[in-house]
Amino acid sequence: RMAVGCLVELTFKVAAGEIKNGFAVIRPPGHHAEESTAMGFCFFNSVAISAKLLQQKLSVGRIL
Repeated sequence: RMAVGCLVELTFKVAAGEIKNGFAVIRPPGHHAEESTAMGFCFFNSVAISAKLLQQKLSVGRIL
């Protein structure tokens, strides 16, 4: 949960223009997690959660 929270905070600051860019060095990275299944040490897909929250909260249309 802390890894996801760190990435969400970073992405919101970049999207809001508070900072120019960022790089999250977080563990676990979340890249193995499926939509409804944890895999390896990844319980949540941090990038997918951050992207979805940007779309929902800040109406960001496109995310690379």
